[in-house]
Amino acid sequence: MNASDIKWITSGNLEHDPFYFSIPEKLEKYGYCIDMSGYGEGKADKAQLCILDTANKKEEPNILVICPDGCKESWYLSLLKGVGLDFKFINAAHGSVTFFSAETSNLMLLDEKVLAEGEGSSFEPVRKSGILWDLVIIDGSGAADGMIPSIYTDNFGMKTEKLLIFAPYPAEYTTPPEGLREIVKSLLNDDSKARSIETYEIDADVMKFTMQSPLVNYPKESGAPDSVRIERYSFPESDIPQNLHIEDQGGRYANGGNVFEEYNLPERSIYQKSAFTRSDAETLKNKDKKLEKFLGIIDGIMNSDDKTAIVYFKSEATVNYIEKVLSSIYYDKTGSIMLLEKAFFDVRSLKQWYETEPSRRIKVVLANDRLSSDIGIYSPITHIINYELPDSPVELQQRYKRRGVSPDGSTPEFIIFLDDNKLFDSRVFGKALIGNLYKAFRMNVPSKNILFAVDGVEEMLADMITDIKYVADYTGAVGSSFDIISKFRQDYNVPAARNLTTAAKTHEYAQRKLETLAKALGVSDMITEKDIDRGALVSKINEKVKQIRSGYSYFDKDMAIRTIPNGTQNNSEFKEFAGYLDGNPFNLGLKNARTELKNAVSGKQEYAYIKDAVMQIPDALKPAVLYNIWIYWHKTLGIGGSYADFIKSYNEGVI
Repeated sequence: MNASDIKWITSGNLEHDPFYFSIPEKLEKYGYCIDMSGYGEGKADKAQLCILDTANKKEEPNILVICPDGCKESWYLSLLKGVGLDFKFINAAHGSVTFFSAETSNLMLLDEKVLAEGEGSSFEPVRKSGILWDLVIIDGSGAADGMIPSIYTDNFGMKTEKLLIFAPYPAEYTTPPEGLREIVKSLLNDDSKARSIETYEIDADVMKFTMQSPLVNYPKESGAPDSVRIERYSFPESDIPQNLHIEDQGGRYANGGNVFEEYNLPERSIYQKSAFTRSDAETLKNKDKKLEKFLGIIDGIMNSDDKTAIVYFKSEATVNYIEKVLSSIYYDKTGSIMLLEKAFFDVRSLKQWYETEPSRRIKVVLANDRLSSDIGIYSPITHIINYELPDSPVELQQRYKRRGVSPDGSTPEFIIFLDDNKLFDSRVFGKALIGNLYKAFRMNVPSKNILFAVDGVEEMLADMITDIKYVADYTGAVGSSFDIISKFRQDYNVPAARNLTTAAKTHEYAQRKLETLAKALGVSDMITEKDIDRGALVSKINEKVKQIRSGYSYFDKDMAIRTIPNGTQNNSEFKEFAGYLDGNPFNLGLKNARTELKNAVSGKQEYAYIKDAVMQIPDALKPAVLYNIWIYWHKTLGIGGSYADFIKSYNEGVI
């Protein structure tokens, strides 16, 4: 068996997409690549292609992945289960850097918080070594408020031969993402290549595919589905009287939440139990109409053979509530329910997924927005359920993109709850979420946002413009308006730091918000009138929404939304580039590897001998090669048992 062939089996678990392949090509040509493809979609596969490319070219590669706190678990799992490489995780714990030597191969995963600590952090031994990295990957895609370049320019203190940056979204939506240039110039070892970053414009043209630039903005697919599934529910007015509203907890629940966190209903005593019986869950379901609607969806998923849902929350109280309900109803299927807050970061648990076949398929994943990489690494996601809404369009889009890849290429259902009472999800969606519309797009860099796939969003945008104009006009004309100010703060989730304690401050804030939103939607001329013509407003907003849905949008320097058409990245240069991919080492090598491995076991019901060939492969790649050989033999050809059994036989010289 040929070692130079079978080593390419490592890419067998990754998606082979022409856009993805352009990134290692750019790294080879320019030394760096900045990927701005929206929300970090496909970043796990893109990163792993670059990691494997580096590992195939270096006998003892030094590779570092840097990610924000909250993303480390996803990255660890995707690297382990995606290609079979066990990266050493570096956190803030004293002594987390052990057995380090600049003279050997190092595969490391670093929490950005550790890097931010500067001198004296647990990463200090690595920094002081002066190691020259072969590849550094920086994941900033989850940084909704942009990256902090100084963490890298001031604290990194090392150089790298190649640098891949997944740019943040929205990368400071009011200014172009210029800070990325400083990171490149500070970290890249080749100064002449690093200085070339100054010659490339970060603008809408980045959307066009070209190999003549180290910048990338090529979404593999449209950034949003054709439609969003809306699930409506309604509480009887008698169930939520104002006198039971819990005022001492800071007002309305910020993210839709659940009725028991906002109203002191009689059933709240059950809700506060540490665990529920089946009878408790039924009682809560009969009162909580949102829970009732949710369970109607989940039941079909829990009892299916091919469906998996990821359910998103913003509050610990609500996710614990739902976990207790599901555990009591599906007490015989609790192994199919995963609460990520409890599962991460248990390395032993994660490695069980790597070393053995899961005994039960995960059906429901309960998660928050700290997740970063594709959670579809567990199971392809068929349903994305927003039990609680974020108040940021960025986070909403990240939820949609963070889903893995279904074997049949289908996109999951994206589900949002809206209440007819307009107190819970409808309030959050129509005001807090849409009210942050200006965070939905980036300055100069086109993308899509799932917010505009919601039917009726035009009416909601018009309602919001009218509502904010009323608040701005009212607070600008009166000296005292406590009720109006309080309701405005609660409806739009205005942070306490804004200090909206007076009519004057509220007027200034509301007027600025109104002008920003009106400019984005192209209706600035309409808000100057004392009374807005609602029909004309809806008509103009409807025209803008149709335009946004037709392509990829961005903010120009005046903060107006501009749109370029779909398919811009699929130009003639892309078609020419894609035409060469049959001869790409990843594609050609993978094909040859599979042929050799299939022939080796043809007609057998057991594994073939591969040890001699594997021993010729560099040490850094051996785990990935073995893991992907097992995946191909076991999962594709149906031969053999668990990965643990496979490795045992390999070590004993049987395989």
